[in-house]
Amino acid sequence: MKTGKPLLASLGIAALLTVALSGSVLANGVGDLYVASSAGVLEVEVSASKVANTIALSPAPQALAFSPDGRSLFVGRGDSSVTLIDIATLEVQAPITMPGPVNALAFPAGEVLVGSMPTRRTLAFAVIHGGPVTESAQLPGAGNLLAGDRRDARVAVAEAGKSWLEVVDPATNSLKKATVAGGIVALAIDRDRGGVLVATQDPNALLRVDLTSLQTTWTVNLSAAPTAVASLVATDVVGGGSTLWKVDGKTAVKLAATKQSVLSLAASDEGSFLHVAEASAIEVFDATGKLQRTLPLAGSLAPVAMAVVPSGSSLFLGNGTAAALPTKGVTNTPGPFVTAKPPTTAVLDSAGAIVSSPPFQGAVLVAAVILIACWLLIRWYDRRRLRN
Repeated sequence: MKTGKPLLASLGIAALLTVALSGSVLANGVGDLYVASSAGVLEVEVSASKVANTIALSPAPQALAFSPDGRSLFVGRGDSSVTLIDIATLEVQAPITMPGPVNALAFPAGEVLVGSMPTRRTLAFAVIHGGPVTESAQLPGAGNLLAGDRRDARVAVAEAGKSWLEVVDPATNSLKKATVAGGIVALAIDRDRGGVLVATQDPNALLRVDLTSLQTTWTVNLSAAPTAVASLVATDVVGGGSTLWKVDGKTAVKLAATKQSVLSLAASDEGSFLHVAEASAIEVFDATGKLQRTLPLAGSLAPVAMAVVPSGSSLFLGNGTAAALPTKGVTNTPGPFVTAKPPTTAVLDSAGAIVSSPPFQGAVLVAAVILIACWLLIRWYDRRRLRN
């Protein structure tokens, strides 16, 4: 048996698997943070502190959410449609029609995009890749606060200033209600730990609600009114005024001071860096409270909402020496990387980044196993034929 064509075919299959399994490294190779502004969606390269691209949209974007694989960015613009952006090409795709105006988006684990529709007091569930769009049962009020994470299949929804909270499973359209003390002002999924972080005013506090039992597992009082919350690997962070606090479930300690009042917070996907949206800038802090980057965004570029790429910050994935980073309940977790050189869009550098990424290396190993198996099969077939 001639081995050339079978081996060539095997090589082709292996190459396709390598590409399919490796996935994207940093979206289209540039941005690791996307920002909604009146000018459109900004693609931000955090390690270089610059806006790499602007995707103009009208009406202006108000809410952002990434698909769990990081290939698609969904944009809410305050109307009854959600725009889809292909991250590899930055091209705007056909919109998804929703039952009503959408003010917030979340994309948990799975295939269902969730949008909050305060005027209808319901949630929209849109199955991506051409699936149906359905609507939840009535919420207790206008669900204008929404939180989801690609590591958990559930989302949390609440109404600003009210005390009710509902946990929703988009796959089953089931809703479970809880009540907390105080008026809720911000939500965030407690990454990898099966809870939702709830920031309240009157009283000023951060509390954690278990997503399964809906019991409050801890409450920490704050010295001032919070406005935003995010979950890092090492700690949970609350922002209020120009102060960031780190909260460990028992105490709240000042982590850092921001230049302007905190509007919203977004943790990088790997959980090492915190993006702080302010009136005319985004500041980036590490888990110790050290300021890493400042990105001025004034005028039409002022941040309205943020979404991080589900593959890690360019600060974390860049070159440098790893530092130990303590985590809650986890030991020996890799820490952040101090990036001396920002990522580039040059072909050779981009190829190098892809080749050195763990997903690509794992896919190459699978491809090598396929090639060896095909070669052994051909050898066995040839020997069997010679015996006969």
